[in-house]
Amino acid sequence: MIEIHIYRDELKNITSYSVKGHANASPHGEDIVCASISILAQTTVLALHELLHMDVIYEMEEGWLYCELPKNLSLSIREKANLILDTMIIGIKGTQGMYNEFIEFYDEEV
Repeated sequence: MIEIHIYRDELKNITSYSVKGHANASPHGEDIVCASISILAQTTVLALHELLHMDVIYEMEEGWLYCELPKNLSLSIREKANLILDTMIIGIKGTQGMYNEFIEFYDEEV
């Protein structure tokens, strides 16, 4: 099971996210559910860093990714970050819609 947590501030801005586990929908190396979620989560880290020049805090290990955005972003950068992060969520929800039994998704305010 893949467990995804989206953490938001009081303004509903995403402050961090984590992806943990494996779908086990297919044999290792053939699991399109794991591959889809991994690509979405990792591309989001890369987009925040490369497109917005943001120094994101991230950790990645086998079956686990954590990403945290810097605090005190300018309004312009925050709006762009929100677009990137919302795009990731659209992809995650789309994947979950097709493979619901392999993905748990939590979107919460902290």
